[in-house]
Amino acid sequence: MLDLITRLVRDFGSRDAEARADLRLVSQVPGVIPVESLEARKASRIAGVVSSTTRSCSDDSPRLDITVADGTGEARAQFLGRREISGIRPGALIVLEGRFCGSDGVLTAHNPVYELLQTKDDTED
Repeated sequence: MLDLITRLVRDFGSRDAEARADLRLVSQVPGVIPVESLEARKASRIAGVVSSTTRSCSDDSPRLDITVADGTGEARAQFLGRREISGIRPGALIVLEGRFCGSDGVLTAHNPVYELLQTKDDTED
């Protein structure tokens, strides 16, 4: 039971020092721009830490919404037709590439190309 709790704590967010290290890693990804530099309707490539995930209800069309933060701001991605993508969870490092458009004051990309970045913790599982 303790192992399960430890995994849950690790998987659902980083502590402050780990979060700062994650953001430093994100800033070193080639070809990405800071979230604060995103322009609406322009194809862009960003990297960040998944700060939240939301799945659609079983009665709705399948959809996975994620929020990604890079220390300069937040952006969203919606994956239509899927309720889950292996590896996309809070705390995961991700690169998103797509056309981000305004939605509720936050720029959102629909079905962006994504790449999960491997961290030291991922190789220890």
